[in-house]
Amino acid sequence: MAGLDRETLEAALGALDDFASRRLTDAALLEFDAKDEFPEAVVREMCGAELGIQLFFIPEECNGMGAGAFDLYRICERMARIDLGIATGLLATFLGSEPVSVGGTPEQRKLWLSKIADNGLLMAYGATEPAAGSDLAALRSTATRDEKDGQIVGYKLNGAKQWISNGGVADLYSILADAPGGPTWFVVEKGAPGLGHGKPEDKHGIRASNTAALSLDDVYVTPDRVVGLVEGQGLVQALSVFGYTRLMVAAFGLGAGWAALDRAIPYSQTRLQAGGPLSEKQGYTHKLIVPHAVRLEAGRAYIEEVAARIDAGEENLNVEGAIAKYLSTEAGNAAAEASIQALGGYGYTREYMVEKIKRDVRITLIYEGTSEIMEMTISRDRWQLHLKTRG
Repeated sequence: MAGLDRETLEAALGALDDFASRRLTDAALLEFDAKDEFPEAVVREMCGAELGIQLFFIPEECNGMGAGAFDLYRICERMARIDLGIATGLLATFLGSEPVSVGGTPEQRKLWLSKIADNGLLMAYGATEPAAGSDLAALRSTATRDEKDGQIVGYKLNGAKQWISNGGVADLYSILADAPGGPTWFVVEKGAPGLGHGKPEDKHGIRASNTAALSLDDVYVTPDRVVGLVEGQGLVQALSVFGYTRLMVAAFGLGAGWAALDRAIPYSQTRLQAGGPLSEKQGYTHKLIVPHAVRLEAGRAYIEEVAARIDAGEENLNVEGAIAKYLSTEAGNAAAEASIQALGGYGYTREYMVEKIKRDVRITLIYEGTSEIMEMTISRDRWQLHLKTRG
């Protein structure tokens, strides 16, 4: 089985909690949210010597810790319990590096992943486009070859990307563009001529993350920036990790849902209504607390099953990743909604964190594939299985 030993994992979670208690208090998080501010200095500090959160996402041979899927689910859940916006900024580096991790040559993996591990670089995943959304096949960004004497000496990238986490702050970008040989990933560094980004999006939630559009105007890259050094592998590389990355977003839904319930439950024990605490009233607990705790823990059980299968080396778990994401993000969103109701008027104010958590967790039903895309993925696969097995 891949991954960390239990002692190392628990120490990492403890270090994350300790850092959050000092640098990511509720007051600080509410201020970031109110100012619509990405706390870049804090996020880079999390990738520094004290915490080194990025190391868990990097294999050991590239100077990382080589955490397994189970370890990363636990870390993602804990980050989401702290703040889903900051968690999104950290996960964006993992997503951005995945094309290199999956499709890069050994030399490319060593070069780029080691830089992330050693220097705490932030990365962005440049796939989504304004007119395509979740449909990566509807790619319009282009990569035009620059040839001399019959040899490819470079590429010019042109196009636009939308809803890119870390889009305005990343040090490295993985960019999906349509080359003559088909969709291909390219690694682009910050400051490359022709690479621009828009102002941060004014979002409903996860306001502590940076989300910005990217523009590519004749961005020139050399052939060694082609992930895998072969054109046309981009969609295969993207699809090969959906089971993995969607599992991490499922963990986000789980963490945010529990972050909300963790505030509603203590409130119910101290809030007196009609002669007793709300926690003693079944009309309250059996509607607003219990069913959501059950659904979240059902989501956890499935996340852990899929994580164990990934760590055991099983492949092609895209549908299982979709099920985990659909189940846990829907449960997390419903739990946050119920927690607002559980706190009554207080829950509707920005002073109490559940209002913010509800706005934050809503994105988990959208990014890395909407709930509707998850339904289509699950339905299509199960229907094909039904036909293959004659029912």
